[in-house]
Amino acid sequence: MSFILTYDSKISWIMRVLLITGKLARPILEEAVKNLEGVSILALDYPVASLMSIRYILEKLKERKELLSQYDYLVLPGLVYGDAKIIEKELGIKTYKGTENAWDVVRVIDALRNGVELSTIYPADVILNTSLMEDAMKILDEVEANAQYAFDIGFRIPLRPPPFRLLLELDPSQPLDKWLHEIGRVKPYVDGVVVGFPVGFSDLDEVRRRVKSVRDVISVVGIDSDSPQILKEGVREGASLVLNLNEDNMEKLEELKKESAFVVAPFSTENRAETTVNLVRKAKHMGFDRLIADPVLSPPLMGFTESILDYARLRATLPDTPLMMGTLNVTELIDADSHGVNALLSVMGMELGISVFLTMEKGKTRWSVWELREATKMVSIAHSQGKVPKDVGIDLLLLKDKKRLKAFSPQTKRIPAREIEPEMDRAGFVHIVLEDRKIVASFRGKKEVSVEGQDGLLVGRTLLREVGDISPEHALYIGYELAKAEIASYLDKNYIQDKPLVRRIGLEDSGA
Repeated sequence: MSFILTYDSKISWIMRVLLITGKLARPILEEAVKNLEGVSILALDYPVASLMSIRYILEKLKERKELLSQYDYLVLPGLVYGDAKIIEKELGIKTYKGTENAWDVVRVIDALRNGVELSTIYPADVILNTSLMEDAMKILDEVEANAQYAFDIGFRIPLRPPPFRLLLELDPSQPLDKWLHEIGRVKPYVDGVVVGFPVGFSDLDEVRRRVKSVRDVISVVGIDSDSPQILKEGVREGASLVLNLNEDNMEKLEELKKESAFVVAPFSTENRAETTVNLVRKAKHMGFDRLIADPVLSPPLMGFTESILDYARLRATLPDTPLMMGTLNVTELIDADSHGVNALLSVMGMELGISVFLTMEKGKTRWSVWELREATKMVSIAHSQGKVPKDVGIDLLLLKDKKRLKAFSPQTKRIPAREIEPEMDRAGFVHIVLEDRKIVASFRGKKEVSVEGQDGLLVGRTLLREVGDISPEHALYIGYELAKAEIASYLDKNYIQDKPLVRRIGLEDSGA
């Protein structure tokens, strides 16, 4: 790739880069840089680039000193062992480690062009990703500093995004110990939690106990109930947000108007935008001064689009009132993976002026708080840069890739795989489960042992060393299942031994 770096009107120079690789990776690099000038490839006589050592590369390059004099930089495979500084000292040419994936080498060239100091020890991914993340965090800090805030409930509520605030409503059907466990899991990603009580609940001592216990582990707590008395007890115990202020309970909650903030949401399902506006105006007239409006999001195919328009109406009609959206009505009520849904809702929230999201985690919506946190950061950065939410340093690409990599395999004769009945291992059998995202592999037979861990490869190696006499075919099977278990752990999915982990996109229909 030819980069002309001009220092003044008379002086310029061309940066030339030599990429060092092995035989198998050469076609990949050739494809990656085929449209770039000034970038050359030297494939050493070694099959796997990442298995080369710095010393091996140095000895091979000493034989090509005249060739090296043409280049400004050497870029080594990102995963080679050792410190590339040795090569730089011996040969007098700037040398860095490239990316772990050969396809990403263009990022290295671009970084060198822009004066980024890469590493002689770590793959370039570490430097480039760290730099991108640092830039993203700097933008988010600026967003927080420059935002307009409406009021404070233990954290500041933005009048309009960015930034966003996230609340998790705890499942009312769960006992207190489950609540506390859930808070511990999600605390890094939420700004506060909402404790809810089912219709007809009347145990005020339990309300006080739960609110106090939750406040002991997280500072901002909201309370949700149809009972004004429960709402009052929650506020007296330290809840700083009440859900919801509506046409049925406003007068009954007037005594709390200076003690708490309130989410205003209509009880009626008719004309919800108009009703919400009227409720907000009435509440302000009565002296409620910390209000968040929520016209309520409807489920998909049950008024969803019209409810989105309600938020747009509120944004225009109530310019001095923050807006909140409860996402569970959508994420829970559509059979689609929640991270994509939450990403789109975050974009809609930005455009609609919704600065507070409320979610609940049930079944497939588990980790929605993390998904919303990542999505709202991505959207906030993109909005600040005046661009679409793409290539901003934060993403929600959990299952798909933006770029398709072209595979290159050795040019040897291929044998079709065929169905072969497995041979039972006389040493015994293995049972693999996931327990709280931890892999547990138990061997039963001549020797009985259980191995646990989060890394499937380490679990497998330890198991093989402990048992000792496992057939190669059985070891292959164990490795296959442990890989599935590890992927399931990453995604927090169910894992069932001998069952497929995911559906094959495009190779089956929904009735298969």
